Amino acid sequence: SSSASKLAAYAIRFPTHAILMRADWTPEAEANVRQKYPRMVPCPAPTVHSKVEVLGHTCTATDLTNEISPSNPTFKGHQRTVMWQHLSHDDVQKFGLTKAPYSYEVVAFTVCGHTSTHCDSISHIVPEQGARPIDKTPLQWHMAPGIWVDFAHKAPSSYITKPEIEAQMREHKLTLKPGSVFLFSTGWYKKFETAPFEYIRDYPGLDGESAEWLADSGVICVGSDAPSVDSFNEVAVRMIQPVHMMCRERGVLNIENLRAIDQIPKRSFSFIGLPLKIKNGCGSPIRAVALTED
Repeated sequence: SSSASKLAAYAIRFPTHAILMRADWTPEAEANVRQKYPRMVPCPAPTVHSKVEVLGHTCTATDLTNEISPSNPTFKGHQRTVMWQHLSHDDVQKFGLTKAPYSYEVVAFTVCGHTSTHCDSISHIVPEQGARPIDKTPLQWHMAPGIWVDFAHKAPSSYITKPEIEAQMREHKLTLKPGSVFLFSTGWYKKFETAPFEYIRDYPGLDGESAEWLADSGVICVGSDAPSVDSFNEVAVRMIQPVHMMCRERGVLNIENLRAIDQIPKRSFSFIGLPLKIKNGCGSPIRAVALTED
């Protein structure tokens, strides 16, 4: 058919078309859109904190997620993100996929499962067959009670120790429940967009003793606002990564490249970080959110 021929021709020219992308969203541009479509429902501005109702309770939702973009910092050896406008509003009418006035846009991308804010599966760090991929991880490990501690004062490439964690837990009267998430803030996320090459080096992380203690305490997931839950010294110099080894031996998840942990209003919260259900995936980007009851 003529439509099939048009689509075949489009597929051939895909590489040159791939560089086209819509301009970044701005409030001013949306205001113009709303003038054209005045019946659009009101939509709150994107913010770190949002008021949400969950099971009849009013909560503050803190967005802990970095965006996915070709400009993201990339961990060594990992695939970079590529995005392109696969079909524009003009294309779908030109190729006979819609009839005016209706049209749509399709943005395509290739992305590593460990891009931006993401969760590692057990199979990411366990080589034997039978280790759980990300699509088989139970929901209760991605929706769980959590606490956070602040280590923005730590020196570059240093280690966060068990006594340091215990001291903050005493100070803030925190307890670790079985099946909980433990997040630690280093402040490193502030470099994610503005200094990507600085972001991927010199960050602090947990030491082996503290990681084992967290697993003994019933933690099922540890997360950081840096490229790794291990110190950069482990990633780049020693190359042993005791936190990841703990996750292998104890079957614990880890989340990396979080942001704004230090903006969660309370030290105890409910965590939600749902991965894509990627068959046999060894990790997935997540939309991470902390819920605190008002």
